[in-house]
Amino acid sequence: MYKSLVCALLFALSMMADAYAQTGNDVSLEAELSRQRAYVGDVVTYQVLVRGADDATPPDVDFPSNVRAEYLGASSQKFTTMRSVNGRQRAFTDAYYKHQYQVMVVAEGDITIPAAVLNVNGQRYQSNAARMVGLLPQRAESDIVEIELPDRPIYVGESVIARVSWWISDQTSGTNFNSSVFPDSMRVVPKTPAGLHGDEHSISLLGENIVSFLDQSLYQGSRMSRLRFDLVITPTQAGEFEIGPVRVVFTRQDGFSRSTRMFAESDARLVSVINVPTAGMPAGYNGMIGTYQILSDASNTQVNVGDPIDIRVLVAGTEPMLGLEKTLNVQSLASEGFRVSPEGWKELERRRSGERLFTTTIRALDDSVRQIPGIALPAFNPETGSFEVFESDPIPIRVRAVRSVTLDDAVVSSVQTETSPTANRGTLELGASRFWSHPDADSIRNGPRSFSLQRVVRDPVWQGAIGLIVALPCLAMGYVGFILHTDPKVAAVHRAWKKASKLHSKGDDVQAIRVYAGALLGVEPDSISGADLNRLGISNELIERSTIVLGGNEGNQYGQSDEQQADGSLLRAIRHDVRKRGLTRSTTTKRRVLA
Repeated sequence: MYKSLVCALLFALSMMADAYAQTGNDVSLEAELSRQRAYVGDVVTYQVLVRGADDATPPDVDFPSNVRAEYLGASSQKFTTMRSVNGRQRAFTDAYYKHQYQVMVVAEGDITIPAAVLNVNGQRYQSNAARMVGLLPQRAESDIVEIELPDRPIYVGESVIARVSWWISDQTSGTNFNSSVFPDSMRVVPKTPAGLHGDEHSISLLGENIVSFLDQSLYQGSRMSRLRFDLVITPTQAGEFEIGPVRVVFTRQDGFSRSTRMFAESDARLVSVINVPTAGMPAGYNGMIGTYQILSDASNTQVNVGDPIDIRVLVAGTEPMLGLEKTLNVQSLASEGFRVSPEGWKELERRRSGERLFTTTIRALDDSVRQIPGIALPAFNPETGSFEVFESDPIPIRVRAVRSVTLDDAVVSSVQTETSPTANRGTLELGASRFWSHPDADSIRNGPRSFSLQRVVRDPVWQGAIGLIVALPCLAMGYVGFILHTDPKVAAVHRAWKKASKLHSKGDDVQAIRVYAGALLGVEPDSISGADLNRLGISNELIERSTIVLGGNEGNQYGQSDEQQADGSLLRAIRHDVRKRGLTRSTTTKRRVLA
């Protein structure tokens, strides 16, 4: 009996040991890099294997400054293997979570990623450190990277545009700007440049995808390709800082189709950042820096006292315009005779850089209000180094007084009775209403009818009038058809007008004018010029407008940059003037016709 109990106890302890080994209650972390050497600008994979954890909580990793890391997520893995323990086969399960990171090398030299740390049930576990080497590829001596900045100190909170230009000496591919260096004290956002032209190329920088422009230009007497894009730089603290180098890593092919990884970079630019002065700061200033334009409009400018008026304010100016709705103090209108919505400004989405659109509702409190005052925006102008108050134009309005309506004015009946001058107006009486009202339904049904279709149909006068109305269009159509068949010029003008109308509907107003004027003058449409329209005898205004349109179209054909577009109403205006003056007449019959 005693031996049986001992054997059972040993067997239970063995099973517990196997279960403990299989569950893997000990937490362990293992870190590894996919590559031990990488070029600056290249991306490698860093992963941490966590065994024995109950969930996929990512570990804490303090990445060094010479890499940029992005967490990609976790995946669970589970493997079962058979092992021999004391001559017996046991099943062991290896389960772990794999946490992956995308790491970009941004500087050359030794790179050490310290141990990843994970806290489980109050205990701290850590992995091994991971190491690699960052290498700069071969420098492209014939490529030049330039960065243009304002030649003055920059104010804290001011956004300035830095233009980056990369002069490319030969064929490249696989470009990467992500190893560029910017100080932590500056907010840098890449931006597609405005007003530039060329082949569009998408580039990635600081997690943003933007469009850059590639063209051809001269650099120190040599013709080279040039790639350009902008950076919006906003300092957050005062001091002396270096911007750059802006570095591009790329692959270049030589004449033998051999690929070489290379790089080019700009010089670092020293920038002085200063605080906005406090002297002369206007009331309501809330940190806005730049120059702005403010436009406002109102939904209704003729209202009654208390009627809602929706006003909109469009602000155009320097980005990022943070805190703009707080600077546009709409509650200041309360001192100008308005009640303002307690919600204040509501921004409307426009998706346009450099613009913000706001709306709110106000109500005039009395009929003495004559205008909606301009909306003021106090800001600091960095170009002049002084404060300015930008303001929209006031909006003139007309506010009507509202008369109070009492029960004495209510409409109660269609029955009219005489009211004594001494009647008590505080008491509601029949017939006392001063408002006009409809009679009741029975009076409408039983009253005399002022119109009867049967009487109209039987009346000979009405019969004749209806017949004349029907006959007149038929006679007019017959008269026009007769003229078209008997007068060749009239027919030609009629056909030209139909053709010109079709050209106008297709958007070709210039050719439409030529076709119509050519038929009137009896010449080929393609030979019509602005000077020929003087022979039509139309008004000087129409001649001048037509001459500008036709002359501008001829200029476009010969590559002139001054483009003109025809006015869609010009063709009909010419026709109207021709018909009004009776200028289109047959040379044989001298009859006035419809042009």
